[in-house]
Amino acid sequence: MNALAQLQLAERPSKSDLAIPMARPSVGPAELAAVNRVFESNWLGSGPVADRFSMRVAEEIGAAHVVAVDSGTAALHSAMTALGLGPGDEVIVPSMTFVSTIQAIVSAGAVPVFCEVLADTMNMDVRDAERRISPRTRALLPVHYGGEPCDLDSVLDLAARYRLKVVEDAAHAFGSSYKGRPIGCHGDIVCFSFDPIKNITCGLGGAAATNDDEIAGRLRIATNVGIDPLSVNHAGAGPQQYAITGAGLRYRMSDVNAAIGLTQLGRMAEFRRQKLSVVERYDQAFAAVPQVALLQRNLLETFPFSYVIRVLDGSRDDLRQSLSEQSIGSAVQFFPNHLQPFFARFHAELPRTEQLFSEVVNLPLYAGLTDENVDTVIAAVQSFFGRASQA
Repeated sequence: MNALAQLQLAERPSKSDLAIPMARPSVGPAELAAVNRVFESNWLGSGPVADRFSMRVAEEIGAAHVVAVDSGTAALHSAMTALGLGPGDEVIVPSMTFVSTIQAIVSAGAVPVFCEVLADTMNMDVRDAERRISPRTRALLPVHYGGEPCDLDSVLDLAARYRLKVVEDAAHAFGSSYKGRPIGCHGDIVCFSFDPIKNITCGLGGAAATNDDEIAGRLRIATNVGIDPLSVNHAGAGPQQYAITGAGLRYRMSDVNAAIGLTQLGRMAEFRRQKLSVVERYDQAFAAVPQVALLQRNLLETFPFSYVIRVLDGSRDDLRQSLSEQSIGSAVQFFPNHLQPFFARFHAELPRTEQLFSEVVNLPLYAGLTDENVDTVIAAVQSFFGRASQA
C-alpha cells in the first residue's frame, strides 16, 4: 500500500454519532456565562479579557511573557518569525507530529529536517537529531507527544553545544511539567494549543511563552500584523497612530475565546485528575495484552492529552474497525509528515517512524469519560485481542 493510500485509511473520519468518541471538549454553563459577559461588554476582539488570560497562563507555567493567539499553529508560525528564521535556515523536527508544526516552518520559508522519535515515548530522538545538524541548522523543534514531556535536558544541552534556538511544540502538554518545572518555562519559545479537544480549550486558541524580553517584543509584533505595541498612540492628533516595525499577521486571541479559556483554567485540576484516572485504568488493563505495547508515561508530571498504544501484531486497522463497529472512536496520530506529498522535497529516511506509524492508535480519552465508558473500551480491546489470539 502506498503512502497516500495509508494516509486515506488512517485519517478516515470517525462517525459523528459515536457513543464513545475518541475526544470531546468539556464545556458547560460556566464557559457559556463567561462568553455572555464578553457579549454584554460589546468588546469582542482582543482586549482586556485576552490580556487577563495571557497573564493567568504566564502565572500557571512560570513564564515571564505569554502572548495569547488564535491557534497553536499561529503560535508556532509567530515563533519562527520572532526568531528570524527564513529561507535556507534548517529546523530539526520529528516527522511524527501534526502538520501544523511543519507548516509553520515551511510558511516562514525555512526547511524542516525530519528526525526519528523514540519508540517508548514518541518524542524526539535527540541523538538522531544531532546526526542531522548541519551548518545551516538554526533551531530544534521538539514535540511533547501526547502530553509526555521530552527529555528537555538533552534537547537544551544539544542546543547549547551547537548554538541553536529551541521552540517547543507543547500543543499537547499544557499542564505537564519536567523535573518539577511547568512546561512553558524551558525553551526559547514554547507554543501551546487550546483548540476544542486540548487539555483546556478556548474554543480555538493558542499561546507562545518565553522568558526572553526581546523575543517577547518580537512575538507581540509578529502576532499583531507587525505593529509595535509600544508605538500605538490612540490619543494622538496626527495621522500616525502606530508603527509597523516587523513582519506579522493578525493572530491575536479574541476576548470571546479568552473568556472560555479563563474558565477552563479554573477546572484544570479536575480535568487532569479525571484523565489520569482513565490512563491508569487503561495501563493496568492493557499491560497484560501481549499484542500491545504501552508508551512510557511519568504520570506524576504529565497532564495526558491522548492515550496511545502500539499494536504489535499488524492488526491495528482491524482493531480500529472493530471499535468503530461498537461505536467507539479511535484515531491514528500522526501520519509521518516526511511521507506527505507536499513535503516530498524534504524527504528523509526514517524507518523507525514509519514502523511506529503502522502500530499506533489513539483510544478515547477526555475528562467526561464515565467509568462505564472506560469499561466498554477496555472490554472491546481485550475482546478483540482475545479473538485474535484464538484465530
